Parts: sequence; C-alpha cells; structure tokens
Amino acid sequence: MKTTALFTLVLVPAFALAQTASTPGAGAEHKMVKASETQWGEGPAFLPKGVQAAVLYGDPSKAGPFAIRLKAPAGGKIPRHWHPTDEQVTIIEGDLHLSMGEAASAHDADFAPGDYVNLPAKMQHEASTKGGMVVQVNAMGPFEITYVDPKDDPRKAAAK
Repeated sequence: MKTTALFTLVLVPAFALAQTASTPGAGAEHKMVKASETQWGEGPAFLPKGVQAAVLYGDPSKAGPFAIRLKAPAGGKIPRHWHPTDEQVTIIEGDLHLSMGEAASAHDADFAPGDYVNLPAKMQHEASTKGGMVVQVNAMGPFEITYVDPKDDPRKAAAK
C-alpha cells in the first residue's frame, strides 16, 4: 500500500507535469505550408546576396522554435560561420556540400534531398551548392550567425 501511495503522490503528478510541459502553449499555431505555395523573399542581410528565405513557422528573430527554408542559386556559398544554437538542416532540393569543424581540421560531406544533418551550437561550418539547393533549417531563435572571418559578413559590405 505504501508503494501505491508513493506512486500516486510523486510519480503521477510528475508525469502529468511532463505531459503539460510538452503540450504546445496557448500561442502555438497550427500551420501547413505546401511546397508549391512557399512564399520566398530576399534572405536576411546576414546571408550572401542571392539567398532567398521563407519562414514556415515561428519568428527566427525572437526566442523560441522556428522553421525556415533557404534557397541558394547554383554556385552559391555561405562562408565559414557558426550559430549560438543547434541547427538542424534537411535537404529538400538540389545538392549541399558542407565543410564542418574548424578549417584546419574540417571534414567535408555532400548531401542530397532527404538527407539530414545536425550542426551543434558554435560548430564552424560553411555551405555550398553546385546546382542550387533548398534546405530547411529548424532551430531555436533568435537566429544569429557569426562569420569566422569578419570580412565574409555581408552586413559589413552593405554598411560601406
């Protein structure tokens, strides 16, 4: 009987709390986006010119989860950089080449549609595409990028 009482007093409330914590909050939105209806716009100023972006969920400029898609043209490249949070990337279309880790000891990999990669917070990486690409990025905001070489930051060129 003591075991049952302990279970009721300790574990049941803990389980209920865990379920409540994983339930979307009152501000969560139900959203569906068909690929053919994706609304592309110019990418943020911290990405190279020519990269387009579409926000699928959330607000990448604020704290909290978000999902975006990025589209880069053939020959596109995002120079070596890092983010303060994990970045989960799924390749939707085209080809993606990633160089991951510090430049001197980086390892390279090629990805195709359907492939996935998790880039841990602060992991240096650079991305390029031969034929063009669309990738989906899921992460926690705010979405920030720090270029390893400040000269690569498109915001610096725009400020001149």
